[in-house]
Amino acid sequence: MKTKDKMTTVSDLQHKQPLLKTKISIPLLPEEFVHRPRLTERISQGVKGPLTLISAPAGFGKTNALIEWAKETKFPVAWLTIDRDDNDPGRFSSYLVGSIQAVYPGLGEEALDFIQSTKSRGWETAITLFLNQISALQKDLVLALDEFQVLESEPIVQGINYLLRHCPRNLHLIIASRREPAFDLAFLRAKGKVVELGVDELRFTRQEIELFLREAMDMQFPPETIATLEKNTDGWITGLQMAAISMRHRANPADLPANLQVDSQHLMNFLASEVLDRQPEEVRLFLLKSSVLEEFCGPLCEAVVKPGSQPGYGAAMLDQLEQANLFIVALDGNHEWFRYHPLFSELLRRVLAEINPSEILLLKKRAAEWFEQQANLEKAIKYAIESGNDEWAADLIERSVVPLVRTGEIFPLSAWIGRLPDEVIHRRPVISLTYAWGLIASFQLDTARYWLDDIQKGLDQTGKPASPDSETENGGLWNIRGGLAVCRSTMALLSGDTELAARFAEEAANYLQGENLFMRSLLSLENSLYFILAGDTSKAIESLRETVRMAQYGNNQLVVVLATCQLAEQQALQGHLSQALITLQKARYITTSPEGIPYPLSGIVDIAFGEILLERDSLDQAREHLERGCQIAKKLWSPSSLDGMVSLARLLQIQGDHPGSQAIMDAVSQMALDTESGKWDNTFVSAVFVRLALQRRDFTSATHWWKKGGFPDLTDKIALENFPYLIYEYLQLTQVRFILAVAREAVDRRQMQWALELLEPLLRASERFGRLTSQIEVLILQSLVQDELGNREQSVEILTHALALGEPEDYRRIFLDEGQPLANILARCRASRQDTIGTLPSLGYIDSLLEVFKPELAVQPYSRIAPQSTKPATARTDYGLPISLSAREMEVLSLIAEGKSNQEISAQLFLALNTVKRHAYNIYTKLEVKKRTQAVSRARQLGLIP
Repeated sequence: MKTKDKMTTVSDLQHKQPLLKTKISIPLLPEEFVHRPRLTERISQGVKGPLTLISAPAGFGKTNALIEWAKETKFPVAWLTIDRDDNDPGRFSSYLVGSIQAVYPGLGEEALDFIQSTKSRGWETAITLFLNQISALQKDLVLALDEFQVLESEPIVQGINYLLRHCPRNLHLIIASRREPAFDLAFLRAKGKVVELGVDELRFTRQEIELFLREAMDMQFPPETIATLEKNTDGWITGLQMAAISMRHRANPADLPANLQVDSQHLMNFLASEVLDRQPEEVRLFLLKSSVLEEFCGPLCEAVVKPGSQPGYGAAMLDQLEQANLFIVALDGNHEWFRYHPLFSELLRRVLAEINPSEILLLKKRAAEWFEQQANLEKAIKYAIESGNDEWAADLIERSVVPLVRTGEIFPLSAWIGRLPDEVIHRRPVISLTYAWGLIASFQLDTARYWLDDIQKGLDQTGKPASPDSETENGGLWNIRGGLAVCRSTMALLSGDTELAARFAEEAANYLQGENLFMRSLLSLENSLYFILAGDTSKAIESLRETVRMAQYGNNQLVVVLATCQLAEQQALQGHLSQALITLQKARYITTSPEGIPYPLSGIVDIAFGEILLERDSLDQAREHLERGCQIAKKLWSPSSLDGMVSLARLLQIQGDHPGSQAIMDAVSQMALDTESGKWDNTFVSAVFVRLALQRRDFTSATHWWKKGGFPDLTDKIALENFPYLIYEYLQLTQVRFILAVAREAVDRRQMQWALELLEPLLRASERFGRLTSQIEVLILQSLVQDELGNREQSVEILTHALALGEPEDYRRIFLDEGQPLANILARCRASRQDTIGTLPSLGYIDSLLEVFKPELAVQPYSRIAPQSTKPATARTDYGLPISLSAREMEVLSLIAEGKSNQEISAQLFLALNTVKRHAYNIYTKLEVKKRTQAVSRARQLGLIP
C-alpha cells in the first residue's frame, strides 16, 4: 500500500451554503421602540435559571423586549431567529451552532458533527456533547430562540426539552413564542426552573402608551384619549401602532377610529382600510408584490416587484416604508435586509391573492431567478417550487444537483425533489437518482427501491450503451448507471447481501469517474489504513475524519461505518476511550433503522463497543456486545470480525471459560487461513494464542504457537521491516511477555535485561505516535521486569506513571490481565501514595484494581529472581560470634525496617502470611530480640541494614 504526497480531501469540493447572518445576529430595535425596563428586569431574573419563556400572540412586542434586554445585558447572547425551513434537523443544528459560535468560536462543533453524521437521529447524544462542552466552558452563555412557534419537528423540540432538563448552571435559554412550546413545562415549573412573561406582562401600561405615542409616533393626546386607547387595544402594541397610523390621517387626530378592535375578526379589515388603502398607489403595489418574499433587500425587490427599474429603486422604496413606520423590520445594522411584521405580511398576501392570484407565481419565479444568480441555491429552489412551474423548478433542481451534492446538501435536496409531481421526477433520471440517493441516506428504503427500479426500467428501455461519450454536464447514461450501481450496492449492504454489494460496487467502479466521491472515499479509506498500519494515530485520525466526510457526501455507507469504527479505535489508542464511545454512537445511529432494527453493519459497531467495555472491565456488557456483534458481523468479512472473536475469546478466558475461549480461537484460526483474510491475520492470530497461553501459564502451548507463527528465537529481534508497525508492536510486546515468563522460571537475569532492551524503543515510538494505550502497556511490562530484577523503587515509579496515564479514562484490563505479579507491585504503589492526595493515580483507583486482584493474591506465586540488592549477610557480635541471615530473611528484615506490616510483606513478596511470621521469628531469635523495633535497632548496630 502506498501513501500519497497529499491526502485526498473534499476541501476542493466542499463549499457549504453560508449561514444567513441576519438569522444569527441580534436584530435592531425599531425607531418607534419604547424602553420597557420592567420587562428587561423580569428577563434578567429569568436568566438566573435555565429557562425564560416569553409567550404571547403576535404583536405583543416579544421580540423587541428580548432585543432590548440583549442589548443591555452583560451576558454573552447567542441569537437565532427561527423560520419554517429550520424544521430540517440538519439546517436547524447548523444555525444553532452558528449562533453559538458567533459568541464562542468552535463551541458545539462536535455536537454539530454528531447530529449531521447520524442523519439527524442522534439528538440526545449530540445535546449531551454540547452540554458537556458548555459545562466545561465555565463561562455563561444565553441562547435566545425567537419565533419558536414555527418549530414543528418533534426531534428538535424534544431535543430542546432534553437540554432544559439537563441544563448546566452556566447555560440559560430564552424562548420567544406565540404559543407554549411542547416541553415538560410542568416539571420545570415544579422545580422553579422557568420564569414566564405572558400577555399580562407584555401589555402596554397607560404610561407606556403615552411614551409610545409621544416618542415613537410624535403624537400627543389628552389623558382621556390615552385611557380609551388602553381600553380599546387592551395594551396591544400592534393595535396601538395601527391606531396611531390611522389617526395621523384624520382631521382631528384625537378622534379614535371607530373600527379599532383587538378581536382578530376585525383585525384584517382594520389593517386594510386604515393602513393599506391609505397608501399611494406605487407604495401599495410595492407592498403587495414584495409580500411574497419572506425577507428582502433593495436589489431583490427590484428584480421581483419592478424588473428593469433603475438601480436604487428598491432601496429607496424600503427606506420610504421604514420612515413611514409601515410594519417593516430591519434585519441588519446596515438596513439592507428587511421583513414585514407577520400580521401585516399576512394581510398583504391575502389581498394579493384576492386581486391578482396569477401574479404570485410569476413573482416567486422572479425571486427564484434572482437567488440563483446570487448562487443561493437553497432559496432559489424553494421559490422555484412555490412558483408552481414544475418543469422549470425541475430544470433549476437539475442544474443544482452537482453543486448541492458536493456540499453535502443531499437531505434538503431530496426533500425539494419530493415536492415535485412523480411524473416530472420520472422523466428526469438525474433527479430520480438524486432522490433515491437521499431516500437511502434517510433510510426510506422501500421508496428508494421503487425509484431505483424505475430508473433501471428507463435505462433498459433506451437500449443505449453507457460510455464516456454519453457523459453530459449533469450526468448522462455513464453516470446514471454508475450512480444506480452505487445505490444498489448500499441497499445490498444494508440487507446483508455482501456478495451482491461487491458486484454492484465493482460495476460502479467501472462506470464512475475518478472524481466521484463514492470511489474517492474508497481510496481515502485505503490511505487511512496506511497510517493505521504505520502506527501513526494522529495522521490516521486526520485521514479517517476526511474519509468519513467524503463517504457521507458520496453515500458510501460501508466506508462511513468502517472508517468511523476505525476512527474510534485510533481514538482509543490515543487514550480517549470516552471520545471513542461517542464516535461509535454515531456509527450506531447510522447502522440502525429509524424503527430501531439493526442492519448487518451494526455488528462491527457492537464489536468496537465491546472492546472498549472489555478494557473498562465491564465484562457482562462487553460480552453482550461482542457476542451480538460477532453473530451479526459473521456475514461481513472484515478485520473487525476477527478482532471481535479474539476479544470474545479473551473475555471468556478472563471469566474462566477456557473451553469456550479455545473453541472461539479455533474458529479464529480457521478464519485467518481463509483466502479472504488479510496478509498478517495468521501471524496476528498466532501471537494471540501465545498471549492467552502465557496467561494460563501453559508454556507448552505458547511455545507451539510461537513456532507456528514463524517467529524468531526469543533471543533474536523481530525485524521491523518485515511487518507494518501495528503488527510489529503487537508481536514485540508478545515476545517480551514470553521472555519474561521464561526468565522467571529460569531465574535468568540476562533474559530480563534483554526484555528491557526490547521495550525501550517501543516506549519511544508510543510517545512519538501518541499511542497512549501502547505506552501504558510498555510501562507495565517495564515495571514487571524491574521488579523481577529486584529494582523495587524503580518498578513502583514506572507502574505509578502507567496508572496516572490510565486513570483519567478508567483503563483496567490492561493492568488486571497481568495477574498476580502486577498485584504485588500495585500493593507497593498503594503504600507509596499515602501522602499524595489530590494527584494521580488516586488511592481510590488503585484500591479498585486491588479489589479485583484479591482472589489472585492467594494463588501460588510465580518463581522469582532474588532481588539483586538482597544477599545473605553475616555479622559478628561483641563477643565475636557470627550471626548469619539468609537472603529471604534479609529481604523481610529490610521491609520490617521500612515499617511494613506482616500482611504488607506477605503481599509484596508473594509469601504466605505464616511464612512471613516464621521468617520474622527466625530473625528475632538470631538477633536475640523479642519485637520488631528491637530487631531493627539491633540490625543497624551490627551493620546488617543502613
